[in-house]
Amino acid sequence: MAGRLELVETPDGGYRVLMVDGTDTLMGLSKRFSSVDEAVGGVAAIREVAGTGLLQTGSAERYAVLMLEEPAIDSALADQGARKQSKVVSCEQ
Repeated sequence: MAGRLELVETPDGGYRVLMVDGTDTLMGLSKRFSSVDEAVGGVAAIREVAGTGLLQTGSAERYAVLMLEEPAIDSALADQGARKQSKVVSCEQ
């Protein structure tokens, strides 16, 4: 299995899309979406960037700015440990 996208609910009631590789390692994390529909819509953008986006180098300063925009990247997500029952959500638009 090459990997998958997982739609997860955040502790504050929002949603994020996780990009997980075939060994269950987190490879990417989307921004926070306020609804399932918004997150499903974001999957199209994620697929477009992953499929056609150019690789560019960035700076530590850019990373720091991006991290300031995200409130602690839902640290509770990392603490969830136990997996909930997965449910498939259609991402077709």
